[in-house]
Amino acid sequence: MTHHHSTGDDSELEVRPDDAIPVQQKASSDAQPLQQDPDSSSAVSTQTISITVSHDSSEHLLHLSDHSTFGDVKKEFLLKTGLEASHVKILFNGDEKDDAEQLQAAGVIDGSMVLLVEGPPPVMTEEMAKAIAAVQAVTREIDQLSDRVVALEAAVDGGTIVAVKEFDMTAELLMRQLLKLDGIKADGEARVQRKAEVRRIQKLQEDVDALKAKCYRAKPQL
Repeated sequence: MTHHHSTGDDSELEVRPDDAIPVQQKASSDAQPLQQDPDSSSAVSTQTISITVSHDSSEHLLHLSDHSTFGDVKKEFLLKTGLEASHVKILFNGDEKDDAEQLQAAGVIDGSMVLLVEGPPPVMTEEMAKAIAAVQAVTREIDQLSDRVVALEAAVDGGTIVAVKEFDMTAELLMRQLLKLDGIKADGEARVQRKAEVRRIQKLQEDVDALKAKCYRAKPQL
């Protein structure tokens, strides 16, 4: 039985055999994912926001990922002003923020304002001086290991098959320096130096792993 008087409504809500959604509505629902594709979950995680940093009588607009940290804000600001990082504190909603805390976790959104203030230079205590000296001692050892990695790189690039133990020993020595740094109780400038050396060791470890893989790609290990 057909009802000719309802033909107009049926054409608007025509249902395909394999679909449970009317054609007209499905076209609309299909359009939504296409609009969201550029903002996939990975893209959202790196969404850029604009925040204002207030310092003294000036304001600076910064553009960062919403997953950046307050330390990242500080770094971006210092690039513009040349202030000493160890003398700077950053506040949001009246609370001092740790460098490692993420903006998103603290409630910073697009258009938010943070306050950056300068504190007095840190007083060099005997404990801080010892920590700096300890970090610098490790730094000298890392310098030697860095030269060793450079020598390994030159050998590998020159076609020399370096013994596996050379890579493994270098990696072991780097790990020892990392453990030394981990055992140094540091604040202020000593802490800044320690973090820099930790990152340096991690980069050298990556270089050693890459050189080892390059040297023994399709080659027997010695």
